[in-house]
Amino acid sequence: MSVHYSGGNGKLYDKDTSKPIAKIKYQLVETDRTQYSAKKWWGEFSAGKQLKAMGDCVIELEGNRRGLCYVNVNSDKGSRLSSQHYYRFYGRGKLSSNSFNRSY
Repeated sequence: MSVHYSGGNGKLYDKDTSKPIAKIKYQLVETDRTQYSAKKWWGEFSAGKQLKAMGDCVIELEGNRRGLCYVNVNSDKGSRLSSQHYYRFYGRGKLSSNSFNRSY
């Protein structure tokens, strides 16, 4: 199994309305598909504001790759007084380079 790391700037969207929630800076981890397991992806991101909507969201990465993910607060980093807010995301399904698709 291979593990791939990448990072960059992206956007986070509300899953139900396709409305942008925030501009983000992310770190992504991806594993290759094997005969025993599906491809997996997850990571962390920071945003310049505290997010009110969490749970299922759509993340847009550099290169226009998008995918449905579950977002929650990363309580291991930052503080309430920080200007950056840190979150974790867990991929659900594929990362695709298709146009924004509401069929997630």
